[in-house]
This record gives sequence, C-alpha cells and structure tokens, in this order.
Amino acid sequence: MTSTQIQSIGNFLAYYKTDLNYIKRFQHFKNNPNVASEYIKKDIGSFYSFLIEFRVARNFTSGSADKLLDETLSWINSKDANNVDLFAEKLSQSNLTRGNVTTSMASKILFLNNPWEIIPMDSLARKTLRQKENKYSIYNDKLTEFRKINESTFENCLEYIKPLTSLIHNDFNDLNKLDVICKNRIVDKLLWTMGNNDFR
Repeated sequence: MTSTQIQSIGNFLAYYKTDLNYIKRFQHFKNNPNVASEYIKKDIGSFYSFLIEFRVARNFTSGSADKLLDETLSWINSKDANNVDLFAEKLSQSNLTRGNVTTSMASKILFLNNPWEIIPMDSLARKTLRQKENKYSIYNDKLTEFRKINESTFENCLEYIKPLTSLIHNDFNDLNKLDVICKNRIVDKLLWTMGNNDFR
C-alpha cells in the first residue's frame, strides 16, 4: 500500500461518520421539509454546519443559509436534481452567490441529496484530474476515467478498512446502499489527497 493510499484512508476515517451524519440529516430534511428551521441551526449535522465544514460558506451571502436551503429543496424536487452545472447557474442568477457560478458548492450540496452518484468537485480534485474548467460535466467524465484506472486501489482500500466501516455503518442502517456511499467517499479522499500532495 502506498503512502498516498494510507493518507487517503486516514482522511476517510477522520470524516466518514461525520459525512454519513450530514447525509442522514439531509435525507431526513428532504422527506420532512417542515424541519427546515431546525436544520439550519448551528448544531451537529445541520445544513449550516455542513456548509462551514465543507468550506463553502464564503460562497453565499451571509445570513442567507435559509434561502439557500429553500433553493436547494426546490432544485432537488425538479427533473434536473442531479445537474450540478445547471444548479450552479441557477444560484448565480439569484442574490445568494453575488452572481458567481459556485460549481464546487453546488456539487457539495447536491452530493447530500444523491451521495450514490455525485462526488463533490473541488480545486484539489480538479488538480488531480488535471482539469482547469469549472464544469462538473467535464469533471464527471474525467472522474469516470480515473475510477477505471484506479479500481484496484479503491478495492484494496475498502478491504483494508472494512472492519471499521462495518462498525460505523451500524449507526446508519436507514441509509440505502452504504457500500456505494463508502466507495464514493474513498474515491473523493483519494482525489483530495493526491491533489493536496501536489500530484502530477
């Protein structure tokens, strides 16, 4: 196992349970929109805490987390729920992002809604994939190729951490396809670690 893989596993284990909690809280909110006022409070697993931890709070106007959540709920109930680029464009047309196209933030928010298919895009992941364009559609294409090339690496990492993830999963039995979410988070952490290590 390489040092990069070991670092990726460390990063994964440091955040995996927290990530699952964010996903679980969002899924609960999606099915119970009436809890929105509770969900945006500054507490563990909340939407606001997610925006802070995933470093996107600076991308939207201060004090407008509730409006961002409203826009998100409307979007995930549309036919374009998984279209990150369109969501980023929609947010840019509002006052929420000061006219900026915040594709990274859009991808991270929609990841909460569909962690089975959407892997967040950030500058380090783009660096690993040698991508300059701020487009999720391009990122997704490059990501597909990256996953093909590194499939054995992902499987090795997953096998190594299986005793630990099995324990973590016991607290999240209400989430579907935990194995898929788990693998996607490993992919995400490998991308992040490679970018952070100035991968070329």
